[in-house]
Amino acid sequence: MSFKSLPIIDLALADDPSTKQELLDRLADALFRVGFLYLVNHGVEKEADELMELMPEVFAVSDEEKQKVAMTTNPHFVGYTKLGAEMTARAVDQREQFDFGSATEVDPLNPDVSDKTNPQWRRIQGPSPYLPDSVLPGFRKKVETYISKMDRLSNRLLGLIGECLKLDSDALMPFVGRMNRLKLVKYPGSEENKQGVGPHKDSSGLLTLLLQDSVGGLEVLNSDGEWVPAKPVPNSFVVNMAQGFEALTGGRCTATSHRVISPPPGVTRYSIPYFSSVRLDLTLDMINKQLDYIQGRIPEPTDQKRRNNQASTEFLDPKYSCFGEAHLRNRIISHRDVAAIWYKDIKDKYLAEVL
Repeated sequence: MSFKSLPIIDLALADDPSTKQELLDRLADALFRVGFLYLVNHGVEKEADELMELMPEVFAVSDEEKQKVAMTTNPHFVGYTKLGAEMTARAVDQREQFDFGSATEVDPLNPDVSDKTNPQWRRIQGPSPYLPDSVLPGFRKKVETYISKMDRLSNRLLGLIGECLKLDSDALMPFVGRMNRLKLVKYPGSEENKQGVGPHKDSSGLLTLLLQDSVGGLEVLNSDGEWVPAKPVPNSFVVNMAQGFEALTGGRCTATSHRVISPPPGVTRYSIPYFSSVRLDLTLDMINKQLDYIQGRIPEPTDQKRRNNQASTEFLDPKYSCFGEAHLRNRIISHRDVAAIWYKDIKDKYLAEVL
């Protein structure tokens, strides 16, 4: 039966042996039937409130200061992106955002990001530019503290997901990447139901944990082709499976397509998505070994209708050498201004796939 709402998972149930199995059963149902869930009692409520309260002040910073930390200043796809500069599903997104990563240094196998003799996807990892304290006091500390808390929460959740899938609790950890990512996003009001973000699956990793304000606008696609609103639930994260997780389960746990509709005129929506990363050097051969391990442990999907409705997953295409290349391809298509500066020698190859 197609879902009409998102299930709520209470993480506090994992702390009590008498209720942990109940949590694992609910979590497994959410993964197989929906691919999305609300997570409550997650332990990051204080940091989440503090960062969300700061959002209007962050975006009120002058354009001059924003441009000093623009995404176009580096090859790592981190930094500020102005309104209308990103694309999803071949259309312009109506959002303004700052992107950050947990990495503090470049890929040690590519210490010189200008060296094009190494695979280009190794340039993705690197430090993030931050608004300085002279512009927004305490901003960097708040963001880095939040990322650190979310790193721990996502690892805990991955352990519970492993258990609910009848795997070892650490079964997914070898596939976690070195650079988790965070976005601070502002969606301005619109006269029409414009695309805040077009229909897509998250391509940045294993899981996405979204903090949203009270405005709403996120919608999730069910197996009947209906867009189900992910209405804001206080003190929750909206969690969804990303393409890396889908690949590691052989499609048994399908990443679910979703979109954001712009808010009405005079209303601003803020959201803060966190992306638990996949190791960039992950290949299809490595995935196939993982699939041999899970064979017979994870049941085959029963909702083929939902799988057929979903957006494509480029990572499973054998023409990409590894997850890093598939991820770089998606970043180039979404951020063409960055690609024109840092990936001009290879950008046309990927852009030709969607033109």
